Amino acid sequence: MDSTQAFQDEMLLEQRVRFGELFDLYSSLLTEKQRTACEILLRGDLTIAELAVELGMTRQGANDLIKRSKDYMEEMERNLKLRDIRGRLESLSSIIVGSDLPRSFLDKVSGLLSLKGESEDV
Repeated sequence: MDSTQAFQDEMLLEQRVRFGELFDLYSSLLTEKQRTACEILLRGDLTIAELAVELGMTRQGANDLIKRSKDYMEEMERNLKLRDIRGRLESLSSIIVGSDLPRSFLDKVSGLLSLKGESEDV
């Protein structure tokens, strides 16, 4: 594999990871059809052509549906920045875990920083 192909593969992987992260954050804001299409594409590791067959639509229709879904999730991220906030909270949580602060304080902060809304052990 030459360096150009390796670079392209890395870029595709980064795009796929970003798509998955955005889907995790914003899937509830998509229509049912958009959510289903994105989930099938992400979870099934299908091509657009395979997705179109799965959904009973044309390849162009499936491509448009996915593009609109991605564009909407990107717009939500630009406005809400939840992906950025989650990353910052995870970084802050890592710093706190490595600190020498009292256990009771760490437990309280851990509960506040939990991304799942539950208190987690630090």
